[in-house]
Amino acid sequence: MHKEKSDFDEIKGPTLVLAGINFVVYLFTSIIGGSFLSIGNLPLYFLGFSINTFLFNGFFWTPVTSIFTHSGIAHIGGNLLGLFIYGFKLEEEGYNSKQIYFAYFVTGILAGVISAFFPFYSFNTFFVGASGSVFGILGVNYGILKRINHPDAKKVMYFAIILFFMSFGPQTNIFAHLLGLIFGAIIGKSEFFANMNTDKSLV
Repeated sequence: MHKEKSDFDEIKGPTLVLAGINFVVYLFTSIIGGSFLSIGNLPLYFLGFSINTFLFNGFFWTPVTSIFTHSGIAHIGGNLLGLFIYGFKLEEEGYNSKQIYFAYFVTGILAGVISAFFPFYSFNTFFVGASGSVFGILGVNYGILKRINHPDAKKVMYFAIILFFMSFGPQTNIFAHLLGLIFGAIIGKSEFFANMNTDKSLV
């Protein structure tokens, strides 16, 4: 039996799911932390990634929870905006849930964990935020265009570079942004990622 798509079917998807998880986690952490504007130290300690708590306290869940945890309302707002823009772009191009979840988790976790070992940070530094994943999904968009030699690839690359420099800030893990972009571009350009798509043949 053929099933017609509803308006709800058009808007639900992996980007919305990921955004929803981010928002629910933020609500939870803001309640625990006692403020909707910033989450406080307790959620940061248990959900944020730090080398100390990961290696010596056994907080093995933090590479995952950290990419859904945000320090404040402006932090999550900016990341959700980027996630909607670049995630919906992949969905519009026909990329499936498996690919978008893969891009979000792999780029975010790798960017966050690897950057934490950079000598600029101490083992006690806590890292939170979806920005590594968001830059990763942007990188995937670029990698896909580059793989098929699309003329828009250069425009996306220039935009990514500008956005990277605009994201500099005193409390920003800029290296996670850079690593997210790099890993995303590698993933988007790979045949492995293209072959994950069972809904659409890539040419």
